[in-house]
Amino acid sequence: MNRPIHLLIAFAVSIFASSAMASFGGFNLTENGGAFIYDASTDPAKPTEAQRRVLEAQKLGAKHIILNVRATMIGGTSNEIIPVTPPAERAKEAQRMTRLIRFIQAQGMTVGLRPIFFVVGPNGEFPYTEVRPDGNRKEWWHGNIQPSDPDRWFESFRVYLDIYLLIARVAKVDEFTIGAELYSMTVGLEDQWKENPHGFPGRWLELLRYVRSKLPQARLMYDVNFTDDSVDSGTLRKAGGEIERWRYRLVDLANPEDPAQEAIWNDLVSFWTELDAIGIDMYRSLASPRDQLDGLTFDQTVTLLRQRADSYASQLDTILTEISIYTGVDKPVIFKEVGVRSVERGMIDPFTYAGSGVYNEMHQAAGYKALLESLWAPQWPWFAGICFWDLPIDPAHHGPTDLGFSPLGKPQTESVLMEYFLD
Repeated sequence: MNRPIHLLIAFAVSIFASSAMASFGGFNLTENGGAFIYDASTDPAKPTEAQRRVLEAQKLGAKHIILNVRATMIGGTSNEIIPVTPPAERAKEAQRMTRLIRFIQAQGMTVGLRPIFFVVGPNGEFPYTEVRPDGNRKEWWHGNIQPSDPDRWFESFRVYLDIYLLIARVAKVDEFTIGAELYSMTVGLEDQWKENPHGFPGRWLELLRYVRSKLPQARLMYDVNFTDDSVDSGTLRKAGGEIERWRYRLVDLANPEDPAQEAIWNDLVSFWTELDAIGIDMYRSLASPRDQLDGLTFDQTVTLLRQRADSYASQLDTILTEISIYTGVDKPVIFKEVGVRSVERGMIDPFTYAGSGVYNEMHQAAGYKALLESLWAPQWPWFAGICFWDLPIDPAHHGPTDLGFSPLGKPQTESVLMEYFLD
């Protein structure tokens, strides 16, 4: 395959990045309004709650902090991305986020900025299920959106990114994520959106190059999800979510004879190639509802969960190897979202962000241990880091009364993380 010169350059950059990037651990720092927002005090005697969480993450050995800024999209066919921060408050947001980023950097940690959005209903319902006139129900989320005017959607999305590109540039962030889990827009969902079965890889390539012009020194990433969702690849349904769809497009449909299909494939190859690293949002069940977990010790639980975790790591290695063969590029992988709630059997359907449950720190710690032993310990050539979801700024979302993802105030989970995070 003949490749344009920019792909050859990207190939050299990718090889360098893969070999030079040391593995690291980190967290997604999340805000929820009020006093629990991204900000840092100029008075060392009066740290903000965000600063307190950063210092607690540092004690666990974290080397990287991801700041997730948010927007909404009203309904799955809308063309507008609406930032959560109102326009009149964005200058203040930029100032406070810059203060926090510089505080994190002063502690010797790197910072990633990750604009994301959520699909909500007309009245803010989340998650949003649309009841259609024929009585059918459609559950919308950011991975299956179908904008009625894709050109307008991309323009709106770029405007959203511009808000945070300015902050990223001024604060000199180390990493910027241009999108996450948007696979109807990147590689397509032909079984759901027949009008645009291949997504819009050319538009993503344009967007990536635009962001590169603004942040030439930052690590630019797109985050692909790796879930239990099955994907129909034409001959066999495979679990794996979006990353399996990327493999199908890049590998199984490689080098098409039809010129129009070839152009789409080349754009997708270029997009993958020109990214500095691939993000993985991994929410895969480490056990089955039928598995007997009651009465198991911590070590026995880890051994059980390792069976699936090892299988997922092997699956991912195969996917990345196949893509590497067809693109000619080896890409470092950073797990941008991985998490297990601190509830009994929280390692089953770990994407369940909220809800009831019975507190069980051991199950959370065992899930984290199994993931780290399967992903970090083997020294996979593509493994570059892992950032756990999440570290809320609000102190109420930590400790033994918390049923969420935070490890803070949960000694067994903290111990597991420090085993890998600390040098």
